[in-house]
Amino acid sequence: KLIPTLPSIQKLFGVKAANEYADDPMMMWSHKLRGFRKGFVPEGEYNHRLNPLDADLGSEILGSHDFDIKKPLVSAAETDYQMVDVYEVLDPKKRRLSDYYKSLEDDGSYESLHPEFFAPDHILLLDGIVQSTRYGDAPYHESIVHPAMITHP
Repeated sequence: KLIPTLPSIQKLFGVKAANEYADDPMMMWSHKLRGFRKGFVPEGEYNHRLNPLDADLGSEILGSHDFDIKKPLVSAAETDYQMVDVYEVLDPKKRRLSDYYKSLEDDGSYESLHPEFFAPDHILLLDGIVQSTRYGDAPYHESIVHPAMITHP
């Protein structure tokens, strides 16, 4: 598996770009599925539901090369029931990398006083399917949690 080796690759071969704010070099990688899958093998021999890389994990997270930050926090941890992945991503269409780095400083700026607005997104995936994100899922979760909270004694 390649993902656990990414920190070693970054340490050995990473070169900081001239315009980077971070002390360590940034590394961007992507993964595209290769090989025989649905449509290439006889009917019934391939089940895409058993391959998490064929779901959101492969198409929206690993296959994307558009993020400013893409870091696995929990990668392919398996339980008795599912595979769990948690990724930290910073999408440049939603947040600026410079604002995130500014939020880490202690300079009294708006960004540093409100770092929760500039933090990267955390995405939880179960069996390769997005279940929850730090931003944008409140209406979904409230509709599930509030009825149970109200009826619980």
